[in-house]
Amino acid sequence: MNLSELPNVSIHHRADLRAAILAMPATQLLGLEVRGFDPGGVSRIELLVRAELSFDGRVVQGGLVGVLADYAGVSAAACTLPAGWFAATTGFEVHNVAPAAGERLVAIGRAQHVGRSLGVSRAEVYAVQGETATLVCVATTTCRPLELPRST
Repeated sequence: MNLSELPNVSIHHRADLRAAILAMPATQLLGLEVRGFDPGGVSRIELLVRAELSFDGRVVQGGLVGVLADYAGVSAAACTLPAGWFAATTGFEVHNVAPAAGERLVAIGRAQHVGRSLGVSRAEVYAVQGETATLVCVATTTCRPLELPRST
């Protein structure tokens, strides 16, 4: 697949959600880049492939691919919620289908259903080399929508 075939997102939609994700210590440790969201329930999160995230210096360890899919899926559901609302992961299932080797990994999350108590999304992770994106993971995520307490 060509990289240009992946969905477009906006860095401006749900800027509060993007900021909250970027503020997470785990996000910073992994070096995740939140590219943005689409109001229809699409997210795009990327990870630069680095040797310390691999098991052999070039292929990202499968569990970390799953973490990236979790971020993408849950944030896709969360981006459909009103400002000030987020989502917490309740579960995810990951199917790694190819080695995660490339310059970077791009995760695309797509909300399938978001209700008052449960959100379900699909996430795909692609290994990108140049302009070629190869599917390496398909995942399903579930989450619980929640409103952050307002400061008084």
